[in-house]
Amino acid sequence: MLVDGQPQHLKQAVDFYQGAIVVPYKFKEQVLDVLFKEPAAGEAEAIQLKIKKVVIDSGHGGHDPGTIGKSGIKEKYVNLDIAGRLSKLLRDRGIKTVMTRSTDKFISLQQRVDIANSSGADLFISIHSNANRVRSLKGFEVYYVSFDTSDINRALSAAKNASLNLDRSYFYRMTPDLEVTLWDLIYSANRAESVELGQSICRAAGKQLEAKILGVKGAGFYVLKGCRMPAVLVEAGFLSNKREEQLLKNPYYRQQVAEAIAQGIMSYARDVTIAEEGN
Repeated sequence: MLVDGQPQHLKQAVDFYQGAIVVPYKFKEQVLDVLFKEPAAGEAEAIQLKIKKVVIDSGHGGHDPGTIGKSGIKEKYVNLDIAGRLSKLLRDRGIKTVMTRSTDKFISLQQRVDIANSSGADLFISIHSNANRVRSLKGFEVYYVSFDTSDINRALSAAKNASLNLDRSYFYRMTPDLEVTLWDLIYSANRAESVELGQSICRAAGKQLEAKILGVKGAGFYVLKGCRMPAVLVEAGFLSNKREEQLLKNPYYRQQVAEAIAQGIMSYARDVTIAEEGN
């Protein structure tokens, strides 16, 4: 590798992992961490991040308990606790948050989408805990809206029910076809941003959690399809797995999960800010 024009010899090869190019850890420590040192948590205000507000969606609630672990722990409580901790961490870093629910009550999927779309937020993060009949399955993963989801159908719906809030003076005539096209472009861009956000959260989780990182995947979850901003759904672990159920019952581990998600969001926010300022 060339670093500032000088050759650096790698003892191990560059590799490809979970859709990203990775380098040897020693090279990261000795070169990348020095050149690209991340600001401390309290420095968000000085950077003037472009990400100002985040919607945090705590999955399930009320009469919908979600997954129930073998010990009786209910997913709705795990999700709510992690979401609350995440909200505090982001607010401490200068980012406003909106909670779709802050108590144990049922909120429909459409209500969650409506809260997100009316909030003026920049990101949507849905917190869940996983389950599978195969109890050996474990790990942390993040979902974005899959490529099987039709952006055109989403655009048609948005054009009928939402406003673009654009200065009409930029357009000779805002026709229905043009509005659908613009919504289609927005949804396509949001999907790409969601993938980047998911990757950032997984990288942070890989550093901070003693968990298997399953990576970023596409899915057709209702809340992801309905949101009009970059949106991801985080599966913090498998309540059907004995080891991860015990971890998720532990408030200290739930704090670690929240910190990992917060760090991933902050890293993504800094990347977005630097990219926009560079343009």
